[in-house]
Amino acid sequence: MKKSYVIVLVIIVTGLMWFLGKGNASYSASQTTAKEHKKTPEFVAMPAKPKVLDVKPSIKKTPKEQHEFNEDIAKAASAVAQQYQQNLVFPPYSQPLTVNDEDRLKPNQFFPVTSPVGEQGGELTLSLSQYRYVYPQAIKLTISAQNLDKVQVALSNTDTKQLLKTHSGVARDNELAITFKGEEDYPRNLQLLVEADIAGKMVPVVAQIQYMPPSATLTSFDNAYPRNDNMIVPANLTVIKSGLYRLRANLYSGTSPLAHLVAKARLDEGSEQIDFKAHWSVLPKQTNDLRLSDFVIERMSPSPGERNSFGQSKVSEFTIEDFAYDSLQQLPYQANKQELQSLEFLQGLAAGK
Repeated sequence: MKKSYVIVLVIIVTGLMWFLGKGNASYSASQTTAKEHKKTPEFVAMPAKPKVLDVKPSIKKTPKEQHEFNEDIAKAASAVAQQYQQNLVFPPYSQPLTVNDEDRLKPNQFFPVTSPVGEQGGELTLSLSQYRYVYPQAIKLTISAQNLDKVQVALSNTDTKQLLKTHSGVARDNELAITFKGEEDYPRNLQLLVEADIAGKMVPVVAQIQYMPPSATLTSFDNAYPRNDNMIVPANLTVIKSGLYRLRANLYSGTSPLAHLVAKARLDEGSEQIDFKAHWSVLPKQTNDLRLSDFVIERMSPSPGERNSFGQSKVSEFTIEDFAYDSLQQLPYQANKQELQSLEFLQGLAAGK
């Protein structure tokens, strides 16, 4: 029981860190599935009945259990506080990146789904190029399995179960690639139901994805230039829907990841510009092989009833040329008041205050 409280604490504190710009928020970073909406039952008038109070006995922790619980909370808070303090060495808009940060390196990754074929351990596998699609992107999927023959795929609305399109084909060399053309009126939550004939046995596999109209399009970049202790890379966008935007990109030196960059700004409809900033502390002294890639354009939710929406990029990567490392002021990053207050709060939890 006490472990679950510790896990909840870590989740809450991590959520606080994410809100302040320090967490590993991937936009899905990791893949999620759309939840089915449950219908609320209708209420029917019934004769009044006398109310019976349902009194449940309260469960009190023994002093030993309470002591152990407090110790676990303090240990969890201490670990989070240490990690947060380490992150404060770098600004939230320019965090170091390594090959192990897969959620940032592959922010729109789709993890293949499988279905068992038989007792021999065979699998039917459904793979897609990504999890989140933006119009007019086509939905490309690959189905594979040993002895794969005929395949039928149904594309439907996840929430209403309405069938939208079907596609069928015959596999070659145990694999079949199928493409659904992008449609502007697709619902946000889509489901793919694959039914495959494998050695005369019908095997199903299901996947869920997202599809949406673009909120903005990243069109180009201007040349990088120095500003105090940051390298500035201006990004040009065509904004379709105004709002508060968060753009993400990964900075590489050759093939080696250097930093995860985040830019936030309120943008109006039309041609707009937003600046990516790379702090000097994440840059190598030799800056002749820098490039930006893995772009995510996200319009933040303006209200609880409206979900985040995403844009698209016409640029797959941008090469940064003729930038001098020595042109930057090499000063340590100074955490702002809000970040210091968050650290003090975590340290207080760790100390049992």
